[in-house]
Amino acid sequence: MRRIKAPLALTPGEPAGIGPDLCVGLAQRQRLTPLVVVADPDLLSARAKQLGLPLSIEIYANRDSTVCTTPGSLTVMPISLGAPACPGRLDPLNASYVLDTLRRAVKGCQQQEFSGLVTGPVHKGVINDAGIPFTGHTEFLAEHTVHSA
Repeated sequence: MRRIKAPLALTPGEPAGIGPDLCVGLAQRQRLTPLVVVADPDLLSARAKQLGLPLSIEIYANRDSTVCTTPGSLTVMPISLGAPACPGRLDPLNASYVLDTLRRAVKGCQQQEFSGLVTGPVHKGVINDAGIPFTGHTEFLAEHTVHSA
């Protein structure tokens, strides 16, 4: 088995959706692959509390940061929400947050800070409601990774 030197980046996607819950659930397991969640740490803490699950958050500052893999912990690169998030209540004020997490994770992959990117589900409609043209992850990632000659 090949050892991964850089951690994976994980973006939870829509803060009112299932993505933050999945991150908190993932934190409950021993992980062989280190990962950094690119998200608002307060969102993840609040969701863990709502789910009744333990969560210790270590802040990721840069590529020299220690990345947690023990159950009950996550390493988080902080990106602030645009507005408080409530499960099931979409808010266009968080559309920029969703895209900021993706941009930062892509940048980290391009700079080999991260070995890859895993994305949680986003809600295209609420991003469009915020006045941002968005058709999906694939197009967004292509736009941010394809270099013109």
